[in-house]
Formats: sequence, structure tokens, C-alpha cells
Amino acid sequence: MQITIYTDGACDIHAANRPGGWAAILRANDDNGKLLKETVISGGEDNTTNNQMELRAVIEGIKALEKPVKVTVVSDSRYVIDIARGAKQAKANKALWREFRELTAGQYIHWRYVEGHSGDALNERCDKLAVAERGKRSRQQTEAQPAPLPDTPFTIYLTTSASRGRRATAWSAVILTDGETREISGCLPGISELEGTLIGAIAALESLPADVDATLFTAQEYLAKGMNLWLAGWQARGWRTRDGKPVKHQRRWRRLRDLQAGRRLDFRFVKARAEIAHFQRGKALATAALPDTAAGGGLVL
Repeated sequence: MQITIYTDGACDIHAANRPGGWAAILRANDDNGKLLKETVISGGEDNTTNNQMELRAVIEGIKALEKPVKVTVVSDSRYVIDIARGAKQAKANKALWREFRELTAGQYIHWRYVEGHSGDALNERCDKLAVAERGKRSRQQTEAQPAPLPDTPFTIYLTTSASRGRRATAWSAVILTDGETREISGCLPGISELEGTLIGAIAALESLPADVDATLFTAQEYLAKGMNLWLAGWQARGWRTRDGKPVKHQRRWRRLRDLQAGRRLDFRFVKARAEIAHFQRGKALATAALPDTAAGGGLVL
């Protein structure tokens, strides 16, 4: 009998201490490949990281075995596989790694890496389960959050929708001023959701008069922190992060900095988007824009 555990974790890769989810699918096959038994487990945590969820999925998958056996673990996390194999040392999450080592002492594990969202059906199932658990935790945290109140002439609700299968990101902006609503959107092939968020913010701000203040609400915490907390430090260090690495998407950040000059731009991260109609409208616009990229359209700024 062959035992295989497929695992995956889901959390915001750009920030720590956020809601996250994990999932594991255990499959027992006979020597001819016939499926004998399948067990599916999942869970989540309120304050965690993506790497912690990837490792937690492996730990819980191995815990679910009836007894220590030879097992193949399939993961899309290089972080987990490299440290588990001994190719790298664990610099963080040491309590979790200690739990893993104690759990697997004397047990043979064959590790198999699969690229995330590359079409592996069981990896995709794990991803959906983990994302669902993350969403459940996030909703529980934000149900009581009140809708934000802007205090600038223009208000922007920025939303993105990513299609990993098509490797595309669509964005939309619902722009409010003086009781009027304007909507813009775009679809961009070959970019990450983070870069799509930056491009959407640029497009929305470029559509406003150059000297007016604006409040931009975003589902991307990295954008809000970048503009509110990190931008000055990046510039002072020659567009490098605190650990000396080049800032990703520097050209986009520079353009946002230029658009901020001479006016007040308030970037606000919003968790409880489900209760805000403008975000729901923006999500529909962004999702509707995705097929344009599949057909070859879209403009990269």
C-alpha cells in the first residue's frame, strides 16, 4: 500500500499575523494505483503566516496517519521541503519545526515538490480548502468592523481579481465625488496581484485632477503600508528594503510617489469588504475584465 499526503497553506504572503488556513488530503493506493481510502482534513488560525500554514498542513497530515509508515508528502512549499530535507536551516517558526521533528522521528518521508496552480488536481483541491479556511477566519475577525468614512473630495474603492490559471490580474476602481460615481477597470496579463493593485491605484489616481486630495480604500494591505509607512525608508535606502533587497515593482512605487506630491492621499486597508457595496461592485467589474486578458487584450501601464 502507498500512502501520499497532499498539503497546502493559505495566508497573506506580504504580512504576518493574519488569518490563515491549511489543508491535507491523505490517500492510500494499492500497488496498482487503485485508490483504497481518502481522508480530507483542514483548519486555520487567526494570527499566522503563510509558511506556518504550509508547515501546519504537513504536521496535521502526518498526525492523521493511524501509525508511522513510509509516506510521500506532496507540497508546493519550497520553504517546507528544503528545511525538512536539511538543505536549509529553520531561522523562524522553531516551535513548529520542533513539533515536526518530534512527530516524524524515525519515520521515512519522501518529499515531492509540485508547483502551485500548475494543474495538479489534488494540489488545487488543497489550495481551495486552505483558502476557504482562511476566508472563514477572516470573516469571523471582521464581521463587526464598521464601514470606513472618507474625508476627502474623492474616494476610491480599489479591487483586484487574479486568475492564476491564466496568469492574469484584473483591477477595478469605483470612484466617488459629490454624489457621482465613476468606474474604471483593466486586465493585465503576466503580472502578480500585487503589481496589478499598484497599476490599478496608479490608473485611478491619474484619472483625478492633479491637485485634489483623495482617500483610496484597498484590499491589499501591502499597498497601504507601502504608501503610509515604508515609502520614505525605501527612498532613503536607495529603493531597498531593510534587509538590503531591491524593492519589487519599484517603477510602480515611484509613480505613486509622484502622484502623491502636492496633495494628501490617504491609503486605507479594509478587511471587512463584504459589507461594502462599492467593493462588491468593484469585484464584479474586475472579475468581468478577466476574460479580456485570456483573449489577448489588456493594457500594461
